[in-house]
Formats: sequence, structure tokens, C-alpha cells
Amino acid sequence: MILNRKGARLLGALLLPFFAHCGSTCAQSLAAPAIAYEHRTVLIASEGQVDGAQLIDMGPGKMGWVQSWKGTSGSIRWRAAVERTGEYDLSTILESSGAGCSLTVTLDGHPQHADCGASGWRRVELGAVHLKKGEHSLEVSSAGSAPLSKFFSLEFVRPQVAARLAARGKKQAADTQWMIDAKYGVMFHWTSQSMPREGPALQYCDAVRSFDVERFADMVSKMGAGFVVFTTSHADFYFPGPNAMIDSILPGRTCSRDLVGDLADALGKRHIRLELYLNPGHDDAPWWQRTHFNEDKQEYFRQWRAIVRSIGNQYGKRLAGWWFDDAAFTYYPFNPDWEQMSAAARAGNPQRVIAYNSWILPRLNDFYDVYGGENAFWESQYEDLDYLPVGGTGRYNGDWGHFKKDEPIRAPRLPADEIIHRMQDAISRKEVPLLDVEVYQDGTTSPETLRLFQQIRQAIQPAVSDAQ
Repeated sequence: MILNRKGARLLGALLLPFFAHCGSTCAQSLAAPAIAYEHRTVLIASEGQVDGAQLIDMGPGKMGWVQSWKGTSGSIRWRAAVERTGEYDLSTILESSGAGCSLTVTLDGHPQHADCGASGWRRVELGAVHLKKGEHSLEVSSAGSAPLSKFFSLEFVRPQVAARLAARGKKQAADTQWMIDAKYGVMFHWTSQSMPREGPALQYCDAVRSFDVERFADMVSKMGAGFVVFTTSHADFYFPGPNAMIDSILPGRTCSRDLVGDLADALGKRHIRLELYLNPGHDDAPWWQRTHFNEDKQEYFRQWRAIVRSIGNQYGKRLAGWWFDDAAFTYYPFNPDWEQMSAAARAGNPQRVIAYNSWILPRLNDFYDVYGGENAFWESQYEDLDYLPVGGTGRYNGDWGHFKKDEPIRAPRLPADEIIHRMQDAISRKEVPLLDVEVYQDGTTSPETLRLFQQIRQAIQPAVSDAQ
């Protein structure tokens, strides 16, 4: 679910990655980032010493959470240095197990307690703490009759700093009324791994070169969507157009045809806006090695800003928004300068909307317009659509795009009347549904999918339907 600062929400698709975990004790370094006086500081669970619980390993470039607490014996411990003496508000991001769930945060031997709240992921406030300059010990433990479900992070911020960050974020926020007016959007994971209906796939830049943007834009128009989120990089880091900054990092990852620009123009003629989806590329080993992520986080984020700034300047107002994937697990744990990141993302268009994907976690920072996640609005439990079947492999079924060879696009999982009802309910709350749609390598979808969207359009966008 995606919450816009000005009232809009988007609902993303629920197709989630495979999570592995280490054993019951995960020995990590106790050292933690310094608790800053002028910024918010995150202490991430997976960088503490974990005892009596399981640390989720999400793979390269990601920080996971701690789960499977063994009653009150489990704990996470850090040592952290405080830059300057002051009063700091303390909060945590966790998943509550519901009634009877509580936690204890112990600072230098002095415990602070808090109820976890209702079931689900949330930010729990523990109140103000006085911290002197210098090194401190911290420990988190599950304290209630019901074990803590999952624990992700501690946050420290002085109240004055929190107010200042919120004011700065509000000042630079983009107007998102156009998203509310659009009613709903569609997302396409069209990547270097996309497959045709049958036969061998084209090389990525050959597929970029042959992509029929007019046919694609006509298809989106028939769907009734007011905007498109188009994937530029996903598992592999490629960009469907020219970009000198990306070429300077790793040659061979861009294409001579400017598909992004052509898409923006073709969609724009039909009054449909274009946003771009950007994944960090941590599953692409050659690319990831060139990002400096593992050895120098400051250089990593400098390079990140340079890439998105160059793309933003390249397309200007033709690019309406960004969807930054894996923000909760690749960016948030390392205390980036979110304000600088968002400023780079708005290069060329100060009204460009920004979403940092939170997965199903709470909002991550003050400097974005759209709260974007992956919690599909019709699914109360992941098991509802057999994503995690009982007795299965433990891996989520399904995929973000059409990545299987010689297979047709799957039939819609839910009937049109149920999807329409849920979408109408969301829209009545000024939520903006965003539906992830499978497409073949040539940019087309299945007849069944198109018929479904035409029913959705007729129910939700009758004026658009009548005009076509």
C-alpha cells in the first residue's frame, strides 16, 4: 500500500522474494553507526549480535530482520557512540504478534518497555531518552507473553531534528493530485529477462530496438490506466536507452535506442504519464561490484545520485515519477541522506513524484511523496493465492514479469467483479491502485488480461471508455 503525503495511496502487487535465514545464533559485530545529533540514525537488527532468534539473510546488498524469538531469552545487542549529549526520541520498526506482545529496549542497563500494538508491521514509539556523548550499550528483547514476531530497526532522532526534517520534506513535496485523478496505474516489469510467448528471447538491446511503443501505448490506453511505471532495471542492471553515466560505470548496459523517451512521447500523446522503476541491481554481480556498495557506502550513494540525476535531466518533465525498489533493505539500513537523494531524483522536474519502496514496512523517511509497497489490497494473507502453499518449498510462487520460456501469460487470478469492487473501495479513499501486469518481450499482454482491464476501465473510467 502506498501512502501519498497529500492523501493518495497506491497498492502494489504482492509477489515477494525468497527469504533464507541463518541459525538460532547469528554472531555479528556489536559496533553500530554513531548516533547523530543533527540527523535521524538507524540501528539495524542484522548489524547487532543476535542470540536466541533467527536473522533473515536476504542476499547481497540487503539487510533483513530478526524473527522466531525464543520467548524472553532472545536478544539483539549493539554498542553505539553518541555524537553529542542530548534528548533523543527512540522508536523501533517491528512486526507485532498482537495481544501480549511487548518489547524491552535496555540502554546502559536501564530498561524501557513498550507494547507492540496490534498485529502487523509498525513503528512503535518508546519515548524520549537522555544520552550523553560517548559509547553506550543497547539491547532489544521480547518481553511479553506472546513472543515478538519480527524486529527490524531502532531509530534515534532529536525532536527538533524530526520537526526540521518533516518541514523540509513538506516544502519540497511534489503535487500528486494528478495520480488521484488518474484513478489507477499499471506497472510493467519489462527487463533483460523478459521472454516472448514462444521461442528464444532477443538480446536486450535488440528487444529495445524492436519494441513497438505505439502499440504498447494503445494497449495501455485501452486498459484505462492514467500512468505507467516501467521497469528500467530489475534482477540485471540495464537501461533501455543511452546514458553516459551508466556507461562510465559499466559499459554495455545501455542501448542506442532511447526507448524511455519514445515511451514518454507515445504515452504522452494519449495523456498517460510515465514513471520509471529502478532496482539497485544487487543480484547482478558485475554491476554490483562496480557500485562500491560493499566497501564505501558514501561512494555508493554518491554514484546512485549521479545516475538518477543524469536520467532525470535527460528526460525533464517527460518523466513524471520514480519508483525506487528495495529502499527498505538496501538504502534505509545505511542512514543515507534522503534529502540529497530526492533532490537528485527531481533533477529536471521539481514536480516529479518519488516512491521509495517500503515493502510492507512503515514509511522510511520524510523526503518522498508516495508511500509505495507490495501489499496487494485484496490479500489478507500471502497464502490466499498459494504464494506460500502448505507443504511447499518455502519459496513464493509467481514472478514480477514474464520470465519463463515458451509459456503463456497466466490467466487473471481473481474475477473482474472482485477486483473492480476492491479498486472502487480503494479509490473512494483516495487510494490509487497500481497493478503489476505481465507482458511478453514484445510489450504485449494476453487477450484475457486485456479483457479484464477493459472491464475495469468500463466500471471505473466510463468517461474514458465512452471517448474511445
